[in-house]
Amino acid sequence: GTTGSDDLTIRVSANGSTFFDGIVIDKTNGRTSARNGLILTPAAGDLATPTDGSLWYNATSGKLRARQNGTSVDVISAGGGSSVFSDSAFTLQDNGDATKQALFELSGLTTATTRTYTLPDVNSELATLAGAQTFTGAKTASAAFTVSGTFTASGASAVFGSATTAASYGLGSGATATATTKAVDIGTAGLSGSTTNVTIGSAVAGALGTTTINSPTVTMPAANLSSLWHGIGGAVADTTNRLSVTAPGVLLSHAGAGVETAINKNAAGDTAILSLKTGLSTRAQLGLIGNNNTLLRVSADGTTFNDAWSADSATGTLTLAKPAILTGQAADPGSPVDGMIWHNSTTGQIKARAGAEIKVLDGQRDVSWLTPVSGEFMLTTNSAGGATGTLAGGAGRIDMYPFTARADNVLTGLAINVTTLLAAALAKVVVYDSDALGRPNALLVETADLDLSTAGSKIATVSMTLRAGKTYWFGVRHSSTATLSTWATTATPDINGGNTITTTQRKILRRTLTYATAAPASWVFASSEINSAAASSVWLRV
Repeated sequence: GTTGSDDLTIRVSANGSTFFDGIVIDKTNGRTSARNGLILTPAAGDLATPTDGSLWYNATSGKLRARQNGTSVDVISAGGGSSVFSDSAFTLQDNGDATKQALFELSGLTTATTRTYTLPDVNSELATLAGAQTFTGAKTASAAFTVSGTFTASGASAVFGSATTAASYGLGSGATATATTKAVDIGTAGLSGSTTNVTIGSAVAGALGTTTINSPTVTMPAANLSSLWHGIGGAVADTTNRLSVTAPGVLLSHAGAGVETAINKNAAGDTAILSLKTGLSTRAQLGLIGNNNTLLRVSADGTTFNDAWSADSATGTLTLAKPAILTGQAADPGSPVDGMIWHNSTTGQIKARAGAEIKVLDGQRDVSWLTPVSGEFMLTTNSAGGATGTLAGGAGRIDMYPFTARADNVLTGLAINVTTLLAAALAKVVVYDSDALGRPNALLVETADLDLSTAGSKIATVSMTLRAGKTYWFGVRHSSTATLSTWATTATPDINGGNTITTTQRKILRRTLTYATAAPASWVFASSEINSAAASSVWLRV
């Protein structure tokens, strides 16, 4: 009945005096409470058709069973001195806030396997594998330890990798997916005025090691890099070559207005040089060698050196220790300046600009020379006057003499003068250049036939250029004995060669060659051909 309240209560007594509440049904919600415990009559097995909420004791398995969410599960089993709880029926609940709960999930364990978890003998917190978490106090991981989220060690001292045996440790060593960036920071949070020291490798004498940096770009803003030896690109540095570089190129670029590479020596008598080597054997040196003058020297064997040039430190005077060779230029510079010197390989001349004028070195410009206007003639003489003479030709005879041009001139014709005609007589004018000794060398021009059957000037049309300072050989070939004008013997140079001759001058080279045969392409000088006869006059039309 209702005793003292409106809750329905079933009470029992063994003596009619002392009563015990057995079952109480709450008047507000109809819930039934067993006030002095509940004993389930054992069943031989699980209920045949249990419904969710059913509770029974299976006497065969010795387990308290319940039906929840359509499944029969163990609630409590006492066997072998231990209690077994189903992970779906075991919930931890906070004693102050029933909404705070925790469950254990065992589905990830391997079938037929029991895992044992030993609690440490310390008041602490459990570590989880997901989510942010803070740990306090010293922590030691002696086996594999992986953190996929944020991990912070805020203690004043932390050691990662303390094994004394062979070991391998990785910091930021996981694979990075394409198009993503991984940042690994070491000592990056120092504030202004603080000091951050990063030490890599053992400082104990005899300890070895290799530090490998695979990143293609290493940035060190405002850093002084100090190392006793430094090898770059696979080069090996040593006590002498403390900086050693192996690379296809080394670039030193400017920062600001320019760039300077300094090689400093302690005293004037010391050496500060740049050595260029082949197979580590020196072939050239440029620098300050034993004094403050700049010296360039070269070597064929790395032992014996030849000075090439030097620049005096006090005056800047440049001294060439050996002859200079000017590389030939196809044409004169477009805008030469005073003091420039060059070799024109097309004209075969060494030229210089001085006094706002281009001059040919050794161009005979100290001898007066007048270049006539177009269509007029020049004499092939050395300006040492004298009246012209005459000389009869000879069948097959060639007479040649030298002439040095005083200026660059383009010729349009070569002329001779017939003083005594001869029927059917012919002549040709030939021009040869000269070799290094001034002797006739290669044939430049052999004109067409000139008719000597009439008197007067005979002109052969040509197109050639004479270069200032070069020596040319002009000659006349005769088919017969017609007579031509000759230069005075004082007007043409003497020809050196042969034996001592005191009675006659030496003025021409004379050779006999059948007139119908072409002039030789190369003259091949012979001193026996030197002759005292006057040179046949050849005029040059410009």
